[in-house]
Amino acid sequence: MTAPASLKFRVQDIVEAGGLDVTLELDSKAFFTDPPSEAAPVGTLKVSLEFSLGTEEVLLQASLAGAWELACGRCLLPHTIPFKASLEETYPSSAEDLDAGEAVRESALLEIPQRSLCRPDCRGFCPHCGKNLNETSCACPPADESQAKPSPFGVLKKLKEL
Repeated sequence: MTAPASLKFRVQDIVEAGGLDVTLELDSKAFFTDPPSEAAPVGTLKVSLEFSLGTEEVLLQASLAGAWELACGRCLLPHTIPFKASLEETYPSSAEDLDAGEAVRESALLEIPQRSLCRPDCRGFCPHCGKNLNETSCACPPADESQAKPSPFGVLKKLKEL
């Protein structure tokens, strides 16, 4: 992916200024041109970049904030999860341009949770009839614990009792 021009910086400009501080608000959908299938970017991506000079390197310290829209892990309804992240990256001072876009993109993608709930008390779907239990209750009997498969770890519990 090529990063937006707003996250490309000339090393000569950074050196002449003795460092550089930049704060930007980017359109998330334009920045993430190929978002992952499980999440969609929402709103703006706020990025603060601070470039510091070393003897042979340029240090980038960045913080970013945005939001992802995900499907609930229980009821599949879409919901928004805000995130904040920070990163540090070094670039050679001999380079002509620095492209911070990929580092910012990777840091934001790492903030997508593996599983997310629309609310802490989400009840999900009934395993028998498939109704969304957050919206309505159903007449299905509760799951019978006696018909459940025995756990393969039950043997370990017996060892603990010895």
